[in-house]
Amino acid sequence: MTENDRVKEKLLLLIETEYPSDAAFERVMGLKPKTVDNWRRDKSRSYLKMLPELSALFHISLEALMNIPLQRIATDLSDDEYEMLSLYRETSVLPKAQREALKETLETTMRLYLELKNKSKRTRS
Repeated sequence: MTENDRVKEKLLLLIETEYPSDAAFERVMGLKPKTVDNWRRDKSRSYLKMLPELSALFHISLEALMNIPLQRIATDLSDDEYEMLSLYRETSVLPKAQREALKETLETTMRLYLELKNKSKRTRS
């Protein structure tokens, strides 16, 4: 599978999860009818010219849409932090509401854990 094929698959998955139909997506984007069908059948790759717009529409980074691996530029990231960021990037295919709920759940869990840890330290003192 080529990189362009991976981008197409991710884009089609985003369209399927965020829109009730290809036609609804095409209307929002101002595309001609059957554009998405042409993408599916490899008759067109016009989506490649639209990646910045699509990135904004789906609220994901251009890098995530294009399946560009997370770069380890920041040397202060631990292996665990890097893995968490990479995993979070993979959730970009989820509908926005589900992704936000997942993020909130993770944040809440981590905050509760920290509170319990701090409370445990105070009771020992």
